[in-house]
Amino acid sequence: VRHHHEWFDGTGYPDGIAGSEIPLESRIIAVAETFDALTSDHSYQQPVSKAEAISRIEASTGVQFDPQVVNAFLEIRDELPAS
Repeated sequence: VRHHHEWFDGTGYPDGIAGSEIPLESRIIAVAETFDALTSDHSYQQPVSKAEAISRIEASTGVQFDPQVVNAFLEIRDELPAS
């Protein structure tokens, strides 16, 4: 959990680690947490559609998110809850 705000390109926090230095579990949590945050109602933002959330995650592949984790996420997109 400590590293789920690390970005795949090394620009995240708290330690500025990149790529495979980020534990796999943290890379998975990063994608899942982002999808949940985007598709859930919050006091600071309205939810976006499942398709829009997926599009935003895809757009950040290789920068914020591990491409292999995103590919695995996309393989189960039909099983994801609709927003």
